[in-house]
Amino acid sequence: MKKSIIPIIVMILILSLGLGCGSNNQNGDQEQIVTGENKTVFDSLGREISIEEYPEKIISISPAITEILFTLGLNEEIIGVSNYCDYPEEAQNKDKVGGFEDPNVEVIVAKKPDLVFASAGVQEELIKRLEELNIKVAVLDADNIEQVIENIIITGKITGKATEAEKIAAEMTNKMKEIKTKVKDRPKPRVFFEVWDDPLMSAGSDSFIHSIITDAGGINVAADNNERYYTYSLEKLLEVDPEVYIINTHSHTPDDIINRNGYDVLSAVKNNKVYTIDDSLISRAGPRVIQGLEEISKIIHPEVF
Repeated sequence: MKKSIIPIIVMILILSLGLGCGSNNQNGDQEQIVTGENKTVFDSLGREISIEEYPEKIISISPAITEILFTLGLNEEIIGVSNYCDYPEEAQNKDKVGGFEDPNVEVIVAKKPDLVFASAGVQEELIKRLEELNIKVAVLDADNIEQVIENIIITGKITGKATEAEKIAAEMTNKMKEIKTKVKDRPKPRVFFEVWDDPLMSAGSDSFIHSIITDAGGINVAADNNERYYTYSLEKLLEVDPEVYIINTHSHTPDDIINRNGYDVLSAVKNNKVYTIDDSLISRAGPRVIQGLEEISKIIHPEVF
């Protein structure tokens, strides 16, 4: 039974908990064009989103984008979300339009949205189908915190919340700089983030988690693989000997790790540096990534906080 839910856990991490699921082509430096009453905003893929009127009926397929929309105060405009959109609590009360990879196109069309927010990569077929049905789609993608901040700005411009977005972006940028300044001159310990235990899985260099660990002043020992999430052998784990071991709050406790057969030789275990964190804070590319960065930084460098 346990192994049967592995694909679900991995899918939640890879797909439903954030952006960064496709090729990134951020256009933060591209000038936003305003002509008369119409505005053209470029989304993450460089696609032009023409805005005649700000959307009053919005559907979000991505949990990360849903968080951005709520943070911008667009609760009333949101008429549908994916099954994985569980934060904030108000999102759970919104009508569901299906899964992250397989949303129900018929349900989406029936709701007659002014705009649908989607993620790059895995939702490309959905984007194509919706546009064929003359439904406007904005695509957001992020591989790091800077791009999350840019996505907030883009979303604000598309939805008429530019002022709110700029304020949130400035606050996030300042907090990120503050954290990075604190940890930049500190020694960088070896960090292992456990995505799943059976089989043991970790986050590679192409994952959002990797960027968070790096920004927090740590070395992701699983970064020698450019996959987002992949199987990690016990032999390899013993070889890299992480000094900090992090698990998500929904899987195990630190004692579970400490008591695992063969783990007693790990530096993280011997020095009692096994920690838990809500993985949605560091794998979901939304506004809470700053909180996730701060928590990971405190785990890795408690001496500067």
